[in-house]
Amino acid sequence: MKKKVIYSARVPKSSSPHCHGVVAGGLLFVSGIPGFEGGEPKVKAGDFGAQMRACLTNVGYILEEAGCTFDDVAKVNVFLDSRADFQIMNDIYREFFGTEPANWPARTTVEARLPRPDFLLEIECVAVV
Repeated sequence: MKKKVIYSARVPKSSSPHCHGVVAGGLLFVSGIPGFEGGEPKVKAGDFGAQMRACLTNVGYILEEAGCTFDDVAKVNVFLDSRADFQIMNDIYREFFGTEPANWPARTTVEARLPRPDFLLEIECVAVV
């Protein structure tokens, strides 16, 4: 089975050499997505809540492009610039993944140095197609 590269027209393409996602072996692997807003490769500097919502909105567009929803996500990796944003990240995460623990995907959250100083987070995930 060959891989299928996924791009969403609603998510800006990065200048880095990677696609939005790849479907292979019945899984969708979504690349690390920052909180780009409005179809532009720009983020609201210093506004974690805006970046988090934009990030998950973009992940949703990529999932949709591959025929998936947030319910199909099996694993999430969250990379935070500051662990001080952990609680607000969880609050906004529930807006997209729901409040029912039985439906939540597996998740890892780490504090990490991100590729641009204005990025406050990135999220990558794996979904079942």
